[in-house]
Amino acid sequence: MQDTSFRMEIFNNYENKIFWTISNFCNFRCPYCYIDKTQKPEYITEHHTPEHIANCFNKTGKTWLIMLAGGEPFIMPKFLPLMQELTKNHHIQISTNLCSDDVFKFPEYVTPEKVMVISASLHVPEREKVDPKFEKFIEKCLFLQDKGFRVVVNYVTWPPLLTRIEKDFKYLKSKGIKNMTAFTFLGEYDGKPYPESYTEDEIKLISKLSMYKREEDILRCSASYKGIKCEAGHRYFTTELDGTVYKCRSIPTAMGNILDGSFKPDTKNRKCTADTCIDTYMAEFILDHNKRGVFGFLKKKQVKI
Repeated sequence: MQDTSFRMEIFNNYENKIFWTISNFCNFRCPYCYIDKTQKPEYITEHHTPEHIANCFNKTGKTWLIMLAGGEPFIMPKFLPLMQELTKNHHIQISTNLCSDDVFKFPEYVTPEKVMVISASLHVPEREKVDPKFEKFIEKCLFLQDKGFRVVVNYVTWPPLLTRIEKDFKYLKSKGIKNMTAFTFLGEYDGKPYPESYTEDEIKLISKLSMYKREEDILRCSASYKGIKCEAGHRYFTTELDGTVYKCRSIPTAMGNILDGSFKPDTKNRKCTADTCIDTYMAEFILDHNKRGVFGFLKKKQVKI
């Protein structure tokens, strides 16, 4: 049984949440990736010092959960010093493919108490080219687990992998990986659009292996919460590499820039106006009805950590 409750319990402790794409470059070339592989690598630390970036968050007067993604964060220059500065006053989540050996230095810069979760992305097509039995990937996951960090392995359900996914999950579990989840593939494969083209059996398989409540909403293309109040724009935001803050990916309303002091959050939660939610994985944490105990989640007072 996977520990499917810890992320909800932890996440609800954070009043202010921001998802930040801090780089546009990755060392992997996954066939399903949305990143433009012809782009020149660009990193936020090329334009601002770690101290300046952290101070910009401090000046908001809020304590943040900063969810960091790329590209691949660990190959960004000054990434570890940036994490050290950010976690002096805030908490982080990192999405990473765990290829960089800087992972082994991470505990020297950040304590486990400052990290909500490390999302370790297992991209099978690229990982097998450099790590056929996932040995290096597993070594880093276990290292972080042993140091006290919460690690979740994210397995993208690219259609050619569906015949092996259960075997891969069993293998990783046997090696000591505690938490794994299946992520829905969004895109085109063999001329077919996904997730629309998943079969009923494939939907059931992916849903069974996922630890996220709304995975089936994505699989069935029914992720719509229009008319429901949401924290997006008030306590949850998405941010581009340059620091421009948006309400969310579904409603990309600019709300200023956190790195130049022009960021202005809304004063309250508002009803969603999007026909389809792109931030579905966040929905279980930022929709108002979850805080009222709907879908079996216990009502829990939010506190600043």
